[in-house]
Amino acid sequence: MKALALLFAAMLIAGCGSQPAQTQASNAPVSFAKDIQPIFSQTCMPCHAGGKDAKGSYDLTCYANAMGSGKDPVANVLPGNADSSTLYLRLTGAVPPQMPKGRPALDSTQLTTIKKWTDQGAKNN
Repeated sequence: MKALALLFAAMLIAGCGSQPAQTQASNAPVSFAKDIQPIFSQTCMPCHAGGKDAKGSYDLTCYANAMGSGKDPVANVLPGNADSSTLYLRLTGAVPPQMPKGRPALDSTQLTTIKKWTDQGAKNN
């Protein structure tokens, strides 16, 4: 019984210690290569895989093209300002049509990751 109480106390202490690590991780830089490109590959590539067939002429196969405008008059990503970036606004549905069109919407974790990457300056890292 004493061993069980010690184990419980150790787990409780370990749990309390993990909270700051989660907060710190939430401020970690978002990587285009490790965090953003996999989201694009998984959710956007059926329509925005590049070449002349990319919907809206918007190609998400690489960083340089993702930073472009496609058929939009301005760049789809405004570094440092997700709330004014067409890409983020279309992904959230704030600007229609919501993307990905005809497919399930991105989940909150994916949207948060894209927002953080854009707000952090949309770096090619």
